[in-house]
Amino acid sequence: MTVLSDRQIKELSQKKKLIEPFDESLVGPASYDLRVGQRVLKSVRKKEETPIVNLEMERILQIGTGEFVEVLTLEKVNLPENICGRMGVRSFFTRKGLVSFVGPQVDPGFKGNLIISLFNTGPRTIVMKYGEPFCTIEFSELSNPVEKPYSGSYQGQNDFPSENIEFIVGAKGITLYEVVDVMKGLRSDVKWLKILLLLILGALIAGVIARVV
Repeated sequence: MTVLSDRQIKELSQKKKLIEPFDESLVGPASYDLRVGQRVLKSVRKKEETPIVNLEMERILQIGTGEFVEVLTLEKVNLPENICGRMGVRSFFTRKGLVSFVGPQVDPGFKGNLIISLFNTGPRTIVMKYGEPFCTIEFSELSNPVEKPYSGSYQGQNDFPSENIEFIVGAKGITLYEVVDVMKGLRSDVKWLKILLLLILGALIAGVIARVV
């Protein structure tokens, strides 16, 4: 198995449309940077909210501490029967605590947009923009084409599967993101409680001093 070089990625994209749409500026020495697509799947915190975020309108995706989201890539990949892919989040985001959950590989023969699951383990909200490179994919050439190219239920996908949406909408209990949000509120309440207690204590001391005088 051999990892494709930048030259090979360009050639395959030109001849067999390995990546669509293709942007030569996103080609690395031995990889390609995938961009944030139009649609994002997020946890629903209120009944009136929709789990689907349209980034063509919103433009910016904010992932809070402890929040889980799924991002649809802007690009579609068309893997030949002798090419597989492996992905990971760009180091720019991993340094901020962003973790990705993807399968072990993109199988030979797969065609469609990719779905990347992301979880923010960092201390701050992570901001991503529509069309921003966020994930890197490398392609490996097999010694021989596979006998059975990918033909599963995700073939040709260009949106989130219904089961993914149902899973998010039907989630029970409080999410880690909401726990963090509540804790922030408690810290804020504690701060004001301390100020209030200091004011009360100051008033009591001032009253005692006034009586003594």
